[in-house]
This record gives sequence, structure tokens and C-alpha cells, in this order.
Amino acid sequence: VMSPGANWLYGYDLASGKELFKVDYERLGFSIVPRPVAAHGLLFFSTSFMQPELLAVRYDSAQKPQVEWRERKSVPTMPSPIVVGDYLYFISDNGGVLSCLEAKTGKVAYRERIEGSHCASPILAGGNLYFCDREGTTKVIAPGPKFHEIAKNKLAGSIMASPAAVDGALFIRTEHALYRIEEPKK
Repeated sequence: VMSPGANWLYGYDLASGKELFKVDYERLGFSIVPRPVAAHGLLFFSTSFMQPELLAVRYDSAQKPQVEWRERKSVPTMPSPIVVGDYLYFISDNGGVLSCLEAKTGKVAYRERIEGSHCASPILAGGNLYFCDREGTTKVIAPGPKFHEIAKNKLAGSIMASPAAVDGALFIRTEHALYRIEEPKK
């Protein structure tokens, strides 16, 4: 089990709970809200508040994990990153800067301001990425190395909770209601 904490990424043996390793962030990190995600032999996570960084830590059972690359620009303190194929996406809390990076290298594919204040984590549903903001707007973005906004929809009330997708329906909770959005059944 890998667990980000203040200043360190800890690794524990799942059966015994014994600490196996800890990797220093080299910068202050605390109150870590975004969940880590794993892909391509890397663990991606934000160090969260104060001086947020997104770290990509290479791990395997043969050696101690090590920081492969790091990103400091427009890193979120609340929304989690998401990996789709070879690309890692994350949205800044304020200003709504969407970043798309090559997951293996950290090379920036694009950065695009989609606006809004974000605390909900993005999801992948129906082959598209969904980014919900506190102003009640959901932006639908096509995954891939080029920015392409498919749709923008507005609901009444602030969206702070991450949306969920179940059986072809998208569930979005605002401060006023829980919405179920789906294509009509034929």
C-alpha cells in the first residue's frame, strides 16, 4: 500500500502493516485531499496545500520507489488527477486550468483555461472526460493530446461533489438537487 502523507510517500506491507519505504517530496506537503492514481508503473498524486506539486513516482518490487518527474504549474489541491490511456489530466482549483501531460514523461501536451473553481474530481464516462465546477457548469472534454471541448452544460447550484457514472447514466449532485442524466431508453 502506498500512502501520501505530509512530506513523505509511505509504503506499507499490506498483510503486516510494516513500513517498507518512505520517499521524501523535497517540498512541504500536507492536507492531501486528491486521491492518488496509478498507471504505467507510476503513482500520480498531488502534495496538496501550500506549495502544491504533482509527483509521478516510479514503483516496482525490486527497488525503492523514486520520483520520476514532477509538475508545479496549475496543480490542484482538491480535485484528483485522472489517467486516460497515455495521458494524465488535472484541473486547477481556481481559474480552471486544465492540464494534459504525457503520463510516462510529464511532457505537457496542452494547458487550456476552461474556467471555473473546481473541487470535484473529473471522471471518464462514455469515452469523455467530465469536469464539474462550483458555478454549476460541467465541461465535457474529449481525451487525447489536443484540447477539444465537446459540450458545456449548466445546472442550478454549486457542484462540489465528484460526479458518478452508472449504467449509462451520469449522476451529478449540486447544492440543490441530485441529477440523473442519460439518453432516453428506446
